Formats: sequence, C-alpha cells, structure tokens
Amino acid sequence: MEISPDGLARKIVEKYKQLPENERLLVAVAGPPGSGKSTLAYPLTDALNSLLLHHPPPNPAHIEQPRSLELAEANEQQGKNDEVAICVGLDGWHYSREELDGFEDPKEAHWRRGAAFTFNLPSYTTFLQSIRQPLSSSKEISFPTFDHALKDPAISPVKITSQHRIIIIEGLYCLLDQPGWAESSEMFDIRIWVEVDKQEARERVLKRNFEAGIVEDYKACEQRVDAVDMANGEEVRTYRVQPDYIITSIQDHPFSREAFSGI
Repeated sequence: MEISPDGLARKIVEKYKQLPENERLLVAVAGPPGSGKSTLAYPLTDALNSLLLHHPPPNPAHIEQPRSLELAEANEQQGKNDEVAICVGLDGWHYSREELDGFEDPKEAHWRRGAAFTFNLPSYTTFLQSIRQPLSSSKEISFPTFDHALKDPAISPVKITSQHRIIIIEGLYCLLDQPGWAESSEMFDIRIWVEVDKQEARERVLKRNFEAGIVEDYKACEQRVDAVDMANGEEVRTYRVQPDYIITSIQDHPFSREAFSGI
C-alpha cells in the first residue's frame, strides 16, 4: 500500500493505541541503498512523538545537519525525556573491521562490507527478541550504533527503557527474505519499504560515499558503488518480505520534518 509520510505516522499511532499496555510496537523501515531509509525514519520518530505527546519531543531523534555525510544520524539525546518512540539503525550491527580480519577471506569481507554476511545477525536477532519481551519483565536495553569517525560500531549512549514503546529500526536488511533475516522480519508489527529509482539511488550513494572519503578516486568510487551498494540493493529488491506500506523517494533529500507538516 502506497502511503505518504504523514499518513504513515497516523497509521502507526493508530496501531500503537490498540497495543496491550505490556507490549511494544516494532516498526521496520527498509529499502535499497540511497532510498532514504534513515532520512525517513528519524523525522518519522519525531512525528510520532509529537502526535502522542501533543508537543514537539524535547529530545528529537532527527538531526537537521548531521556531522556525517554518509547517512542521517540519530541524536545522542533522543528518548531521554518523555518520548515514546525511539529509532535504531541496523548499521550498528556491522561486524567491526577487526572481526572482518578474522573472516575466511578478509579482503573480500572488507571490500563487500555492507553485504548481509558482514552483519552480526545473531546479535541483531537477540536484540529484537529482547524488545519483544513484556515490559514488566524487561530491563534497560542497550544497542550498538555505527560510529562514522571510528568506522566501526560502538555502544549507543541511548538505552531503550520501558517508556519507549515504539521502536523503529531502519536498515537495508530489515525485510530481507533470506535465512535468519526472514525470521527476524517476522518480529515486526509494521513493515515499511522505501522505494527509489535505481539511477537516482546510484547518484545519491556515489555523492555520499565520495564526499565522505570512503574511496578517494571517483572512478574507484563508482566501481565500489556498482559492485557493492547496487548489488546489495538488487538483493533486497529480489528477496523482500512483503511490506505493509510503501513510500516512494523522488528527490535528493526526500524526507525531513516538512514531510510531516500535514499531521
């Protein structure tokens, strides 16, 4: 079902209000590289909090001008006031560079970093299972985030507490219909797919990766984007769990707070 960002926020709130008091609502935001997953997920989190709290969140999830050029970033203060919704990025479950060194083919693992096999799926699944525990039996839940300066995961300063009852997870493989990933996707209550034109996605990822200095030479950047990012995009398109809602991204910066101005 195609839906607008503000319409999506209302649907999530509607589902949340039907939730038993002892449970959380788990929302997946997936899509190919360059689709705008993170640039949707963080403003969406703030929109949900505004709808539920009847005031703007004191500690918004969305940073208008993130430090990193690679991806939208979470505010390290998100969820530390009365916020109900919180956003978590799948990128925190990347294997570290040191862990990739221990792979059977370390060179291939580093080159293809971002492919599904370079993520710690068992740890991610355990996290989802902890979110699924009744609130009455759950403690504060830690989770990793991706430190772009270190180029490795790090424990987030934010913890999920009993007040956080809507958990949005954004990432490339949240709806991947492959062994292990498919089982984890079944834990979500709402599944969102962010669609984008393939050429538009390629241009966005090229710009993002080159400006971030992931590859210094532009030609080499093109080669890596086509061999890794676009290949990953084809995988998640080909093997995709059926989403509940689809949002189409059509511009360089497709989502922001203005996308939710209708709520």
